[in-house]
Amino acid sequence: MNQSLIYLMDEICAGVEIYFTGRLGSQYLKTAFLLCDDYSELISKLFLLIDNPKWTEMKANSNFKSYPDIMAEVETTTSKNNPNKLEKVRELISAMKKRRKRRNDFFHSTSLLDLSVTNRNCVEAFCDLLEYGDILFGVNWRTTLEGSRNLSTFDVLLRLERHSFSDPSITQKMNRVLQNWPRNIKNAKRAGVHLAEYPEDLHLRLCVTWGGNELRDKLKTLL
Repeated sequence: MNQSLIYLMDEICAGVEIYFTGRLGSQYLKTAFLLCDDYSELISKLFLLIDNPKWTEMKANSNFKSYPDIMAEVETTTSKNNPNKLEKVRELISAMKKRRKRRNDFFHSTSLLDLSVTNRNCVEAFCDLLEYGDILFGVNWRTTLEGSRNLSTFDVLLRLERHSFSDPSITQKMNRVLQNWPRNIKNAKRAGVHLAEYPEDLHLRLCVTWGGNELRDKLKTLL
């Protein structure tokens, strides 16, 4: 297992946790969105470096390669190594490049400081990111994800939330699972809240922390 991929996965988990910490109040949506964009570049660079240890993010003139340059190299490498995945990689990269433009607008135009980011923007960005990594790294990605704190559970939650945009009944089904989840391991007979009333974000985070793979697998049946 690549050590750099482990470190990167832990960073991605932190970004997802930021999203789920302030999801309902929308406090940290823009922060999570910006981090997700950064992760897409890091995944791409790591993929190119693992494919070719001599790869560099620098151009011949000693300037850094641009985001589009790096993504173009990912497409070329995918075309060479895994051509049957190329169409999906191109689709994901296209969406990521649009998000990069939106991200740059945040930083380079003070008139856009009040531009909002929605839950849907974050969910779709993270779902695309996790799918992108899965395609590029395959079994190594899935193995590393399983070992990165609670990222495998958050992965299921993100996919369920995306599914709920077209099927609102998914939210009610998720709510029922979480409402009845034991509040901690030592008090397994008691279901319900963890210090905060469901469905606040704190309750969700604590359910994920204590629920582990059991909660993940229960939620996965809703997909």
